[in-house]
Amino acid sequence: MDENELTKTELWTKRIQDFHESGLSRKEWCQKHQIPQSTFSYWIRKQTKGQPKPEQPEEPVFAKLPSEQEVASDLSANDVPVTIYLPGSIRIEIGVGCPAELMASLIHTLNAYA
Repeated sequence: MDENELTKTELWTKRIQDFHESGLSRKEWCQKHQIPQSTFSYWIRKQTKGQPKPEQPEEPVFAKLPSEQEVASDLSANDVPVTIYLPGSIRIEIGVGCPAELMASLIHTLNAYA
């Protein structure tokens, strides 16, 4: 790898890290930094190419969500949290009492993660 390529790799490593820390979606981040999404996606693929893929469950996992009536009357089954599993051994548990603002922020963050 020549010196110029090393500089590009370091630059894109920093940019990708900045994106992950920003909380923005790919589209928002690319627009803000005036970088084509295709270029950004290329560098993400290039940098993750050599990394081992996280283990994923072979079959989908389903969770029972409480109905609106159960939440409203607080009759949810033992207040069992909703669990979301993401690649890289990330697990998010959301309890029945989760504030709507926190849930909206979580959904926004997950959209940026994808």
